[in-house]
Order: sequence, then C-alpha cells, then structure tokens
Amino acid sequence: MRMYFAICMRVGIAVALAAAFLAAPSARAVTGGGWLQTGVRKEIKLFDGRTKAAGREDEIDRRGKIVIRRLRPQCHSDWSNDPTALPYLFYQLSTRTDGMVPSYVDNTGLDIVSEEIFQYPIIYFTSHFSFNFTDEEVLNLRKYLERGGTLWLDDCTGCGPFMESVPQNVQRIAPGSEMKQMLRETPEFFDLYNLVYPFDGVPQVGKEQFCRPLQAAYVRGRPAIIFCPNDYGCFWEISTPPTALNPMGEGAHGYLDEGGFKVRDLVYAFSINWLFYTLTH
Repeated sequence: MRMYFAICMRVGIAVALAAAFLAAPSARAVTGGGWLQTGVRKEIKLFDGRTKAAGREDEIDRRGKIVIRRLRPQCHSDWSNDPTALPYLFYQLSTRTDGMVPSYVDNTGLDIVSEEIFQYPIIYFTSHFSFNFTDEEVLNLRKYLERGGTLWLDDCTGCGPFMESVPQNVQRIAPGSEMKQMLRETPEFFDLYNLVYPFDGVPQVGKEQFCRPLQAAYVRGRPAIIFCPNDYGCFWEISTPPTALNPMGEGAHGYLDEGGFKVRDLVYAFSINWLFYTLTH
C-alpha cells in the first residue's frame, strides 16, 4: 500500500514538474538563461540544507513534494559525504522554476531494510568505497524496485572501488538484468536528454572520467536502477551558499570546476532532466 502511494506521488510530482517548467520557459536555457538573470536581480534567500529528524508535522509537510532519501547500508561506507549535494540540487530546481516545484530535504540516512524506503519514489546511494549489500538489504531493495521505486547510484570518485562494486550488486538485486548505457541516440533514453533541457549527449565537463553515459538496469520493463559514473553529487555540492549575485554558490570541489559556472550549470541542468526522467519512466 505504501508503495502505491509513492507511485501516485511520482505521477503527481511529474505533472507538477511539467506544469512548472511550462510556466517558466526561461528555465530551459542552459548557462546564462532567464533563471540566472532573475536570480541576479533579486535577493535570494539562503538555504543551508540543514534538516531535523522527521516528525508528524514533517511527514505532512513532505506530501506532494520531491524528496530523495540517502541510503545508509550496513557495510562500511561514507554514504553521508557531500551533505549539501541533494539540498542544492533541489534548490536549483526551485530557483529555475520560481519556486513552483516544491521539495522536502531530509539528509538523514535511511536503513535499507526498513519499511520506510517504500514511501519514496527515489532513493540515492553514493560512496567512495566498495560496497556489498547484505542479503536482507538485497531482498528489500528487490521488493522496492518491483513495486515501482527507483534506485540512484552515484560513484563519488568517477572511478575505482564503488564503480567496481556496482555490477555484482545490481545482479544480486535484479538477477539477469543488463546494465544499458543511456545513450541519446537510443530511442528509449531520448527523453533523458530532452525532457526539460536539450542535450546532444552527456555534458562534457572536463576530464573523460566525468563524461560517460549513465547506465540503467531494468526491472519489470522499466529503468529501476540508474547508475551515474560521473560523480554528479560533487558537482551539486557547494562550499558557499548562493547569493543574488552568485545564484550558483561556490563549488566545493575545485578540481571539478575547471569550466567555472558553465560546468556546474550543465550538470545541474542534466540532473534535472535525470530527475524528471526518473519520475516519468
């Protein structure tokens, strides 16, 4: 029953997203678009992404809002790294739609074996380290995906142990599922590159290790596990909150910011496409 409500929420949010972007066409422009000029002209309320444990009022507050929960696995993991990443992805979504797309921020870790994961259409896991889900975690994740949820995996280095752990864990969760590259020229993935912002391919943001296609594993005919090998969480992460004159804030990882504002704007824009794609597929 809980997953039914999560799926309904997925559909409702997708409709709200579509309406918001139609109402704010300037949001479609990448680098230097209308959303940026609006931010420069007005004072932007700072948002630090701080959260508190969800209580009854918080549960009511998150209804109909976009929320992506971080997973806290039982294995060794720095699952909580880049704490401002998801909050500022949502912040950019709100800024580019004039606040018409509501979101709820909860950075606390979610136990994979809990029933609570069934309340969220998207769950997110990132780390620098290799990982291995327990058998109990695998069974609950499989149930979650079969009921309509989507798992986002984000490699926090763009190479190395986390990436090497993805194939075996995907096979345990979704046996026999092939990891497909999400290429623009593949019809089933065309929407990923066009739902909100138009892209000819994956954003080219410097080093080759950050410019690879996302990958998807299918469960019951839909892309239920989406793996990002490009460390997008570090692009979302900030060290200085946005201001009216700097609506992007300062990137927290200088080595990823070789292209300055344009690089991070491209990743935010493509990530909004990724979010919209997940909520509609």
